[in-house]
Amino acid sequence: MVLDAQRIVGRIAFRTTGRVLAMDIKTRPIVAEESLPFREAILAGFGEDLDEESFPPAWFDDLVPLDRTVAAFDGDLIVGTLGAFPFDVTVPGGANIPMAGTTIVTVAATHRRRGVLTAMMRDHLEDGRRRGEPLVGLWASESLIYGRYGFGVATENNAIEIDQSRVSIEGPAGSVRLVTTEEATELFPAVYEVERSQRPGMLSRTGLWWKHRFDDPKAGREGFSSLRCVLHETDGVPDGYAIYRQKSNWETGFPDGKISIRELVAPSANAHTGLWRFLMTIDLFPQVEYWNLPVDDPLAWKVPDHRRIKRKRWDALYLRILDVVQALEARTYAVDGVARFAVDDPSLPDVGGSFELAVADGVGSCRRVDDALTDLNLGATDLASLYLGGNSTSSMAQAGRIRGAQESIVLLGRMFRGDVAPWCEEVF
Repeated sequence: MVLDAQRIVGRIAFRTTGRVLAMDIKTRPIVAEESLPFREAILAGFGEDLDEESFPPAWFDDLVPLDRTVAAFDGDLIVGTLGAFPFDVTVPGGANIPMAGTTIVTVAATHRRRGVLTAMMRDHLEDGRRRGEPLVGLWASESLIYGRYGFGVATENNAIEIDQSRVSIEGPAGSVRLVTTEEATELFPAVYEVERSQRPGMLSRTGLWWKHRFDDPKAGREGFSSLRCVLHETDGVPDGYAIYRQKSNWETGFPDGKISIRELVAPSANAHTGLWRFLMTIDLFPQVEYWNLPVDDPLAWKVPDHRRIKRKRWDALYLRILDVVQALEARTYAVDGVARFAVDDPSLPDVGGSFELAVADGVGSCRRVDDALTDLNLGATDLASLYLGGNSTSSMAQAGRIRGAQESIVLLGRMFRGDVAPWCEEVF
């Protein structure tokens, strides 16, 4: 029921240690006049105070549509926050399809375990379905939370550390030059779009998004420099870039500074080699780190000693499928065949069901079928994890997450797997 533009969650009942509790909570989008307390509630949820420099109103106003926010109110007090960016995401085959980018999710410490997040997430997912968005995506601050709402890990990344004094980069390259952030705003988007067209998991960026990509408040630098931007060109044509910071260190009496890479996009092999060679030969800064390297990045194959690149693999983009047919027909597939499977979706039962995916010449056609025709069973989280082509059905089957005939599991895996690992280039 909707009353005064507010969704009435009403008397939410839940169990805690055997007791049934209840409370009145209302969830709705905020209006412009509530932006300040909403932003304050977001920062409070992450244990911080609102700082207009590090969380400026302009960023919020430009990038977070008010009609895509959800605030949970206990009386006049905001006790929960959620928002969505209207992204497109690249899927296997290069198509870009709508994805709600779930963000700024918090619940006040005083209102934990009371159904607040579930109420906000219900509104959020229903809104995505009304808008015809087949996907919802997020980065999880806590990895255990979102499986209950149908989100599965769809991309991973490597966080790397390199002592460049013991590494050399081999291979041909073009030229590099430092550019201002103003030049970067003009030159980098075209390079980014080339990479986005061939890498599943990458997100659309508007002009406003690029503008705020170079916001650089001193409070957020953690002792590092302002942003540095370097452009790679081959025969005068821009084909790669990197954004990074520097931090000097002389504690041992020797230069031991650090380069911290924020983003590196290199669609061409020349650009990849040239950018990494530049970043690993900056005098006084032998330590190089990058938190978000694609898991199939060729860097390790360009150095003589793999072991000099220390890597830690992390979960990155989580996906939630809101329309199975629309999502599966949007991407292409590696091999042809027919797979019939049942999708268990406890949080949105009508999204789940039994489906047939028929692939011919790499193009998929999907339809709902009778339950008796399926020979595979998996959960909504598992289908989401497979969707961008970065995970193995055989591994998931061995973990008990996919059940069915072995030949059907193998076929489904071969259909979904891609040659390029999915990668999401930024936290949102």
